[in-house]
Amino acid sequence: MRPTAGAELPRILVPHLANRLGLTRAVIRTEIRRGNWVRLAHGIVLTRPERPTRTDWADVGLAVAGGSAGLSGWDALRGRGARLGPAPVDRVLVLTREGRSRSVGPLLIRRTDRPFRTWTTSPWDEVMPLATLVQAPRATADAALQCDDLAVVRSLVAGVVQGGRCTLADIAAELEAGPRNGSAQLRAALHQVGDRARSEAEVISARKLSASDIPAFELNVPVVNEYGQLLYVVDALWRGLRAALEVDSRECHFSDRDWQATLDRHNQLTRYGLSITHYAPSRIIKARDPWLDEVRDWLERRAAELGVTRSARHGVICSPGEPAPYVVRTGRRR
Repeated sequence: MRPTAGAELPRILVPHLANRLGLTRAVIRTEIRRGNWVRLAHGIVLTRPERPTRTDWADVGLAVAGGSAGLSGWDALRGRGARLGPAPVDRVLVLTREGRSRSVGPLLIRRTDRPFRTWTTSPWDEVMPLATLVQAPRATADAALQCDDLAVVRSLVAGVVQGGRCTLADIAAELEAGPRNGSAQLRAALHQVGDRARSEAEVISARKLSASDIPAFELNVPVVNEYGQLLYVVDALWRGLRAALEVDSRECHFSDRDWQATLDRHNQLTRYGLSITHYAPSRIIKARDPWLDEVRDWLERRAAELGVTRSARHGVICSPGEPAPYVVRTGRRR
């Protein structure tokens, strides 16, 4: 147990530590009777005359759940520095690979056979020093599965992702590996946060491309066949280079059907003569990522391949009204 600064005793006292400190059961009973300490569970006390905090209950769980234990859910995310709203549920969740599932007050110790990775905080951590925390994707999924309010789950997921604790893809992978029961809100939140991240990334990508020395480009260009039928809309197009950039990736898809649709679109546009590159929202939004250099190199190689001169213009090509469609020949009859 970790001691509180300026205090002689740790806040949470467990039997083995009490023995080490020479505190007998009689002494402990006396302190509880006098109201100086608070009994939390069998053999475990809070050595303060106050209500236990969530951190205190987390300490209790880690102390009694065994060496394989890890704090999960909202409390683990808070311990990892995520900026979150109020706790969505009263329960403090601790996972363990041994023993049995049980609950004490607001503490839930849950035994799981599904592996989880942990990380221990520094002794000088201001929030939860020397605490064993489950990694962010599992903690996020566990927190969401404890809550049935979509708005709260969406806010939780957005806070974790935008704070850089993990990606949407990480949480989606954790969701797919976990139980389906009770996962509807998390699935919905992942889709909604993914759409918002993609929209934000589109704006940021346009701004970064415009501010660079990359050749001028068009935004949101419809791709039509020779009969004028709309096939797709690409996010950014270099018409003379027959090249398009899409803000899209597996992290925005949470089913094989969605991901397959993206692959089919990519393959079809490639067959029709467009060179396509994809970038994940998380890469575009990130402050330092070499994706712009990659785009520049890709366009230079594309120009060399087609034998065309690289345009000296930069920024967004703005045309009155909607962008002119980009026509591809599919070879299909009406």
